Amino acid sequence: MKKNENSKDVYDAVADPTRRHILHLLAKVEEMPLYELTSHFQMGRTAVSKHLSILKHAGLVTSRKVGRETRFRLNAEPLQEIQDWVTYYTKFWNDNISLLNQLLQEEQNMPTVSLDFHFNRPIERVWLALTDPKKLAKWVMENDFKPIVGHKFQFRTEPNPVWDGIVHSEVLVVDQPNKLFYTWETAGESTTVTWTLKEMDGTTHLHLEQIGFENEGHAYHGAKQGWTLMAKKLDQVLAEL
Repeated sequence: MKKNENSKDVYDAVADPTRRHILHLLAKVEEMPLYELTSHFQMGRTAVSKHLSILKHAGLVTSRKVGRETRFRLNAEPLQEIQDWVTYYTKFWNDNISLLNQLLQEEQNMPTVSLDFHFNRPIERVWLALTDPKKLAKWVMENDFKPIVGHKFQFRTEPNPVWDGIVHSEVLVVDQPNKLFYTWETAGESTTVTWTLKEMDGTTHLHLEQIGFENEGHAYHGAKQGWTLMAKKLDQVLAEL
């Protein structure tokens, strides 16, 4: 029989919980007769014998005659291939989890613009100001925004000697009226902007989080100051709604 066929037999043999329990029982003793094995299951000797035949075919169990009874013994060697297979994927996941932890640590160390604003307005009105392109233009910039996941759009304003005045964005999450999440790429910085809204006692609490800045340089401080100034304009826009 070919090696890959033997491997298939081993995997098939241990796929059944009854056969796994037989291996577990045999692992505790040097050998065990059929009648004693059968006493551990709610099935007859014939059914247990069929399971033992499959295990013997896979090379996981050997047997010998002692007088009129047959005694069975565990042969764990074929299980080494399964152990090797599991070990390979354990290493795969451990390596990837380590990489994920490294990325998360790097993200945590990145500067984050985190600001909170409070408006004595209904949450639906604040959501409208965040998602209606005409309202957005009054407090952020001219835009072609649509509250549709996957929609790519731009914020645009007058350029200056150090900036072309364009922000490239894509909508990633729309959870009306609780969360809005989109990319914000401009001036060599690739960041994301998340708006989280909560209404309590007639006041809408608006949290802004912009992450992805490489350092606390001009772009970071510009964003922090810019959003603070734009929030004041947002308050005026909400008053007009």
